[in-house]
Amino acid sequence: MTKETDYIIVGGGSAGCVIANRLSADADTSVALLDAGRKDNHLYTRVPAGQMGAFTRPDMNWLFTAQPDPSINHREQWWPAGRVLGGGSSINGMMFVRGHAGDYDDWAANGCTGWSYREVLPYFKRLERNEAGADEWRGDSGPLSVSSVRIDHPLTDAFVASAEAIGIRRNHDLNGKEAEGVGYCQASQRNGWRHSTAQAFIRPIKHRPNLQVEHHATVTRILLENGQAVGVEYSQRGHTRRLHARRGVILSAGAMVSPKLLMLSGIGDPEQLAAHGIETKLSMPSVGKNLQEHAVGRVEVRFAGMGTITSDLNLFTAVRHGIDYLLRGRGALATCIGHAMALVRTSPAVTRPDAQIIFAPLDFTLTEKGARPSFEPTVTFGIGLCHAHSRGEIRLRSGDPFDAPIIDYPLLGDARDMATLIAASRLTRQLIAADPIARYVEAELMPGEQVQSDADWETYLRETAGLMYHPCGTCRMGSDSASVVDPSLKVRGIHRLWVADASVIPEIPAGNINATCIMIGEKAADLIAGNVVCESSVK
Repeated sequence: MTKETDYIIVGGGSAGCVIANRLSADADTSVALLDAGRKDNHLYTRVPAGQMGAFTRPDMNWLFTAQPDPSINHREQWWPAGRVLGGGSSINGMMFVRGHAGDYDDWAANGCTGWSYREVLPYFKRLERNEAGADEWRGDSGPLSVSSVRIDHPLTDAFVASAEAIGIRRNHDLNGKEAEGVGYCQASQRNGWRHSTAQAFIRPIKHRPNLQVEHHATVTRILLENGQAVGVEYSQRGHTRRLHARRGVILSAGAMVSPKLLMLSGIGDPEQLAAHGIETKLSMPSVGKNLQEHAVGRVEVRFAGMGTITSDLNLFTAVRHGIDYLLRGRGALATCIGHAMALVRTSPAVTRPDAQIIFAPLDFTLTEKGARPSFEPTVTFGIGLCHAHSRGEIRLRSGDPFDAPIIDYPLLGDARDMATLIAASRLTRQLIAADPIARYVEAELMPGEQVQSDADWETYLRETAGLMYHPCGTCRMGSDSASVVDPSLKVRGIHRLWVADASVIPEIPAGNINATCIMIGEKAADLIAGNVVCESSVK
């Protein structure tokens, strides 16, 4: 086993794999990537439809459970995190969404210098190989393949047309010049196969002699000496090991584990650390705070005269889908979680989209034993907030590094989030009532016609709203003294220690955040290596 390396990357997820690729591109720089999960060599992590099986497997998903949430009637919810190389990008719904330009401009305006949309756009372009080709906004030579959804269905077309019918503008590239309107989804896929960061950034370079990738390697603490990170301690297959870093440690373990590791290493709120017998190395009460998520509501309908992908499943169609996938990389096995979506404003008073309506012509129920497809012709419309006013936190459960963190998040604890979700739900119902999709709708099953007033909607959403699985913000980036990392992603007060993952996000961007995390990895690699930062031609 290597005892010393230049850089240690803790966590081989959406950002960590990117950083390992970019730093190890310099043959004179040695890199060790330590991931607590398994290899991504299972069909569930490669065939897109396998996401339904991967999600509930404890060897692929940490399946953290949050505290009972009073804002949603004290329900407990799963908070997923990928337990496999590639992290969330190996088990997620594969939707590729960059977010709105204004989100990143707000980051920069609020102290994250260098993170405006104009400044992060080159990294979005650098990371992707867009099947539609390059333009001023898109890239076509990056490691990560981005494709259109590789299954067609009349109901998806009807969703898009009905959104247009109620005044939502058609947008042929929601990741292009403007992230607003209705259009078909894009997915992190290559020829119909999931293209995680493990596949895109690690697999092609895994034989580099200066790159060491370790699986089942659970980092238990960062080694700190004289105010700087000098290495890590980790557990692997029953053995405790130490690895020293000549140039630094990069924490990319995700929004729930990165703050946990900082606290286990003595960086956090002294009162909380003392309660768990941990010596304070650096007082930083903001570690673990600022937790954010996208809340999602649901409207379920039953169709008549038109089946769905799941309701039409039988032996014959299963064989047909299998052949279509093997020969062309298309069909039901290539499905991602969303086939079309609308990024919309729920009020003329808002300046950019505040809600995301996601549609796929299929339906399933998530249980502890896995996802069960609906064999009835039903579809559930996902209605997500683009931004969140609610804030929560991550805390230590104990000083034991193998204990899951405490996740405390009031999903609908802010009245503004509830108001937006109600408005978005009403807009979704309006879309469903418009032709051409309306001609196929037989009945609204959830919440049902009995829900009409705002009070009705609030009661329903508190009973049923869930997570979009986009946790972020717990090691907030900023220029103020309360931020955990500065705009170069360095941990304040500790030398040679960086955080680069969803936890540094100061304000959650619109839509699915996996593309944002990959971008953070790209930019982090430049910042850490001291390379010239990409320049944008967009003014």
